Amino acid sequence: MRELRLPERTAAVTTHTGPHDDLDLAYAAAGSYAGRSGFRSQDYVEDVHLIGPRDTDVPEHWRTLVAWLVAPETDRSSV
Repeated sequence: MRELRLPERTAAVTTHTGPHDDLDLAYAAAGSYAGRSGFRSQDYVEDVHLIGPRDTDVPEHWRTLVAWLVAPETDRSSV
């Protein structure tokens, strides 16, 4: 267990499990969700490797947090 502190952001977030071969699908899912939900994209994505190659050589154990950053002032009152 470890504490993870990140700068404050507004984002659509998903967690990808497993090898990074298809990590692009997690980016696509987060971006699609943001678009369908009326968020205004900041055209920037981030990933945080919660468990990755530095932690274990078993790709099935890897966990990557994928965040599609959106404008914090997005009006979602009609969503």
